[in-house]
Amino acid sequence: MKRIRVLPEHISLKIAAGEVIERPVSVVKELVENSIDAMATSIEIEIRDGGKEYIRVSDNGSGIHPEDLKLAFLPHATSKIRSVDDLFAITSLGFRGEALASVSSVSSLVLRSRTANTAKGYQISFAENQQAIIEPVGMDVGTTVEVRRLFYNTPARYKFLKQSATEKRYIVEFISNMAVAHPQIAFRLIADDKLAVRTHGQGEFKDALANLVNRSIISNLVNIDYQAEWGTIKGYLSKPNLTRKNRQGQLIILNGRIIESALIASAVEKAYTGMLEHRQYPVFYLFLAMDPQIIDVNVHPAKIQVRFQDENALYQEISAACRQALVSSDLSVQFTTRTKTTAPEHDSPQQRVLDLQQYFPVQPLTWSKVDQLLLKERRLPSKTMEQQDQSALAEAFQGTHVSDMVSGSVQAQDFFQNAERQKVLEDDGSGNVYRIKDQLLNGRIIGQFRQTYILLETETGLWLLDQHIVHERILYERLLTSEPQYHIQQILPLTLNFSRKDSQTVVEYLPKLRSLGLELEEFGTDSFILRGVPSFLAAQNTPVDETFILELVDDLSDQNNWREKAVTTLACKSAIKAGHRLETKQIHALLEQLAATENPFTCPHGRPIIVRIAEQEILRRFGR
Repeated sequence: MKRIRVLPEHISLKIAAGEVIERPVSVVKELVENSIDAMATSIEIEIRDGGKEYIRVSDNGSGIHPEDLKLAFLPHATSKIRSVDDLFAITSLGFRGEALASVSSVSSLVLRSRTANTAKGYQISFAENQQAIIEPVGMDVGTTVEVRRLFYNTPARYKFLKQSATEKRYIVEFISNMAVAHPQIAFRLIADDKLAVRTHGQGEFKDALANLVNRSIISNLVNIDYQAEWGTIKGYLSKPNLTRKNRQGQLIILNGRIIESALIASAVEKAYTGMLEHRQYPVFYLFLAMDPQIIDVNVHPAKIQVRFQDENALYQEISAACRQALVSSDLSVQFTTRTKTTAPEHDSPQQRVLDLQQYFPVQPLTWSKVDQLLLKERRLPSKTMEQQDQSALAEAFQGTHVSDMVSGSVQAQDFFQNAERQKVLEDDGSGNVYRIKDQLLNGRIIGQFRQTYILLETETGLWLLDQHIVHERILYERLLTSEPQYHIQQILPLTLNFSRKDSQTVVEYLPKLRSLGLELEEFGTDSFILRGVPSFLAAQNTPVDETFILELVDDLSDQNNWREKAVTTLACKSAIKAGHRLETKQIHALLEQLAATENPFTCPHGRPIIVRIAEQEILRRFGR
């Protein structure tokens, strides 16, 4: 039986550091918060290799007294609080006294600082035996901290860090958010010798936001300014037309501290009840000023989680305030023709899309082998598909590459050849799955209902099919199983502009975007030139803008299922839309291609493709 013993100090410090320092952005966070608490008006951050090899944070704050340099690196040494009561009235960002001790225990650290009442600064570093070395240096008033070789002495922690581009993105996002939270401070971030973020500290919340966020976002924000008994709610809420598929566009700032609060996020989202589509989330930047005595920020060492004294009342008031701001604002969407900004060598501002069908007509393969198999199985009338108008396929799927057509035909052939070995999917009276496909191929097309739903008469009754979902399922399966998409070069390249943090995300996922057929090239600090798009997007004239790219990037961030999610988005964006009129031969083509899919019942999001009305039900409704 092992006996209990006290861990050595160097081990306990590394354990404690794990709660505060998870990755490079954690180091930047702690040092920047110290600079803000020191009343700095200018903060400069420099990183290399995503912060894994080098981090420098310099400020013009009040500095550290020379006699306090050693003390500053002891655990729980702080100038922010003096008693237990101070924990319930915290106004500073830092207060636990763990930052410098934690960072120095897992890195090679050098700190230089000078106060206003000293003629020179002092530098503190640590020898291999952790002995402090203090020496005078020449410098301006303020503090500079240099961190090198993060986690060099804890290799097990180092191997869990992500790629440098990802770690860099985390830091860019954090500094961007801090610049919004503290608009009175000028921030400057240099990443690998390139300027990544810069604000001027003019003191206006919207000015800081304008430096970091795309103009299209700014123009779709609603101002909120609400006075409550416990404080104020200020900031901006997006109009219902500006949404994301996740909550990454949401920023909550409480007394200058960036926090994560499911309670507040849920309260804001509740204000959008009846305004948003399913699984769409608003963008908002919320600045809360609250009495520190009714909140508890001492929940976790990272200080991003907060407890509130009366959560229910806070929830109701935030939701009501946001709802009032939304309903009292003009939420209409202004229609504007998007100007296509091009590279300098081009003069025309408009983007052209080639008519691919005119220049490169698709000649799909026939289903002769499938027809022979179906005739053999007596599942198809003697009239073969070769007698039908094969050009319907090309007309319905103008942007589908020839290889995609081959894939669809082969997939159908493989399905029918292996049908007897597969588990039959039973349904409510229509037979098994290949009987469903047989009726898709041989049902009588009645037409369209409201140019959205296909009406199909089958031997079992009346079928309604959503044309958008039908096409979405077809494209989804083809894109999921095909090789990287061929792209169509843009005659006049389109320039896309992103916010600072979003541009870093796009850079990180450029290789994956190219694998999907989207050719993006960096053009300036936060801009990209769209050189080419996949053929199916070009054929459908699907607009590829900043929102489209960010939606794809959200999908690509899923390391396990990124391709499936991205293909789902691409299929949905490029499928024919509701309200699009279809000719009979186009409907035929859609149904034939649907019959070739593995799953003709639901779209990739799980919505039903076919709604069946049995003949018996129709007879019963008419009293027959």
